[in-house]
Amino acid sequence: MSTQARAASVLAPPFINAIKTEAGAKGLSKVRLDVIDSNPRAQALYRREGFVAGSPQHLGPMRLLFRFNSATPMTWAA
Repeated sequence: MSTQARAASVLAPPFINAIKTEAGAKGLSKVRLDVIDSNPRAQALYRREGFVAGSPQHLGPMRLLFRFNSATPMTWAA
């Protein structure tokens, strides 16, 4: 595991928990984010943190502009 990957795995959970806490403090019951298809490690991290993946949204021809094919919405509910 690279130093960068190791740092992300250590720093990300507290950051994600802070976002969940802030959402709750604002009276929000859900947090949603989108993860691009070229980042499966992020998807795995968010799943470990309680996010549920939805159906991937395909970009069609816009994939050429954005350089990824799809994004998966992931939702955490309080």
